[in-house]
Amino acid sequence: MKRLLGVCSLLLLIVVLTVKCKKDETVEIIPEVEEPKPLVTFDYAIPNPLKYQEVQFTATPQNYKSLLWQFGDDSTSVEVSPKHVYRFPGTYRVVLTIRNGQGYSATKEINLKVVDPNFDPTKYGENYMKTIGGIFSVNLEAGAGADSGEGSKKLVDQDINTKFLQAGFDGTQKCTFELKTPQVVGAYTLTSGNDAPDRDPRFWILQGSLDGIQYTDLHTVTVCPWENNDSSRKQTKLFHFDNYIAYKFYRLYIKSNRGSRVFQLAEWTINKKQP
Repeated sequence: MKRLLGVCSLLLLIVVLTVKCKKDETVEIIPEVEEPKPLVTFDYAIPNPLKYQEVQFTATPQNYKSLLWQFGDDSTSVEVSPKHVYRFPGTYRVVLTIRNGQGYSATKEINLKVVDPNFDPTKYGENYMKTIGGIFSVNLEAGAGADSGEGSKKLVDQDINTKFLQAGFDGTQKCTFELKTPQVVGAYTLTSGNDAPDRDPRFWILQGSLDGIQYTDLHTVTVCPWENNDSSRKQTKLFHFDNYIAYKFYRLYIKSNRGSRVFQLAEWTINKKQP
């Protein structure tokens, strides 16, 4: 029994000393040194005006471990100062993001306009309705039919002295041209009718389609481009827009006019963007 008590006492002493030692131990915590915060800026230039779609970006990032360029056309780069070639003119949101080793980031972004220096907004190319040809149709026809004096065919007859007039206008007028072969359209014209300015279209969408079923909005106008007076009659307006897809179907969707229950339009053309 004395021996057992001695063993227990020894064990108890060991436990007490172990606990005491653990309490006396000091754990040294080394604080993490905070890295400098990242800073970023960049500039861009077009080295060769003849290659206006080729852009040289030059960045000056500081205190970073990684970086990422996003060029706005689904392309990216991890180079510090990359050269990027855009396939088409247009406006692109360019973003450069850098990060340091602790996850802090800095970002700079711009809206970059890639513009053809030879583009002339006063000019447009051939009228595909005339040169390529195709089938024209409307969802709401003139009361006397397509071949009547103010029937839908007058809208595409290349004569601004005739017009298409549809009574009972309800904001759902669709004029569709199916080309014989798909074409890239980048401009179109509309010519106002010969009377009653309140019949002029005010809000419309030009749309394109590959199959005549699914349509894509290509250009939208929400303010009537003609003056509300007699001097703006039989006046042609030109509209340019960005499009690089050869659609087979083009549709003019008239959603409202100036308030009349009658809709009129003298001429519509769909065109190549430039000569």
